Amino acid sequence: MKLNLLKDMEAIAFKIGLRTTKTVISVFLCFLLDSMRTGGIPFYATIAAILCVQQDLKNSWTIAKNREVATIIGGLWGMLFLFLESRIIAFEPEILRQLVLSLMLIPIIHFSVMIHQPKATFLMCVVFLSVTVTHGGDNNPFLFAVNRILDTSMGIAVALVVNAIPFAKLKKGKKITEKEKL
Repeated sequence: MKLNLLKDMEAIAFKIGLRTTKTVISVFLCFLLDSMRTGGIPFYATIAAILCVQQDLKNSWTIAKNREVATIIGGLWGMLFLFLESRIIAFEPEILRQLVLSLMLIPIIHFSVMIHQPKATFLMCVVFLSVTVTHGGDNNPFLFAVNRILDTSMGIAVALVVNAIPFAKLKKGKKITEKEKL
């Protein structure tokens, strides 16, 4: 059986679509912007950018709104927990802390329902746990929480700007109307 390397390579070739291109550009811009600031973690900005680049700008705005609301609320709940833990009561042993963190998801989930943001619920919980579990022992976990919110906001903004650029029309050389620029 003779292998035809060129034919095999053609069989696995793929087309890079516009959404993929926009995602790659957004992620790189997040890395670039992060290199110009201190205290940030580009990981969170790039995640937000990946999630917010959608097939059209309307869907991007919907995802971006949910992501921003969830990040801010989850981050604030995380900061509240860390403040209470550092100033009022320390949860020892660690299993007690983990139980309290788990129980804290109840008011966070309830709060998301109260403010009519059910699509942001899971992200609120993820951000809360990200702040409290992975960075609760940091020298300044509050700074991490603030930077976490800023990183995500930056990724969202980058994705929205990149997704608003009409790459397909630019590639084809078509004239872009004022309405399409928005």
